[in-house]
Amino acid sequence: MKCVVINGTEQKGCTYMLKEIFLDELKPEQLSEFYLPKDAPDYCTGCKLCFMKGESLCPHHKKVAPIWQAMLEADLIVFAYPVYVLRTPGHVKSLLDHLGVHWCAHRPDPKMFNKTAAIITQSIGAPNNDAQKDVKTSLNWLGVPRVKKIGFGMMEGVIWNEISEKRRNRFESKIRYFARQFQDIKPAAMSLNTKFIFEMCRMMQNNLLKNNPKNKELSVDLKHWLEQGWIERK
Repeated sequence: MKCVVINGTEQKGCTYMLKEIFLDELKPEQLSEFYLPKDAPDYCTGCKLCFMKGESLCPHHKKVAPIWQAMLEADLIVFAYPVYVLRTPGHVKSLLDHLGVHWCAHRPDPKMFNKTAAIITQSIGAPNNDAQKDVKTSLNWLGVPRVKKIGFGMMEGVIWNEISEKRRNRFESKIRYFARQFQDIKPAAMSLNTKFIFEMCRMMQNNLLKNNPKNKELSVDLKHWLEQGWIERK
């Protein structure tokens, strides 16, 4: 199994320990890891070059490309991050913003349609759901059909070794059980949600193609959909 982990913090605290236990149980044959914000691109400037001319022209392409390539090559995509003020950390959101060009509405990569992803989050005690939703929504629109989530409330503190042994043992049992769900994973089938998103976007691209003047050059998005054989000229 090839696994890529996108760590939402460089700190070796609670999130790091949960992720390490997860990997210890999973034991992937190949592992790539990125640590944000060190490996994260700068904030999107809204220049629209990725949409209009190609993602290689993004001013932050050098940082985005290795992460995206690792995601394409992986069997399992893991996002592990702490909850910041009830939401996803800004540097994780910044990365997701740069991947918007690969959403189904623009230029999806068919390799994403059989991927599996895991989201691991922790907070001091606040709910994890809203912070997980940002990443899950982006993964679904990238075409990932199978996304599983797990969240932890530390409650006793933010320093791993200051949490009681009993509670840490409970966390370890929970994260190891979660990791076992991804052992020997097979390519995921497109879910109903993924199919709905894709078909909705295909209809949109078909309409754009139909209404595109014959003397006007096709957009980068339309060229991609035509090359993939998802739409065709009539």
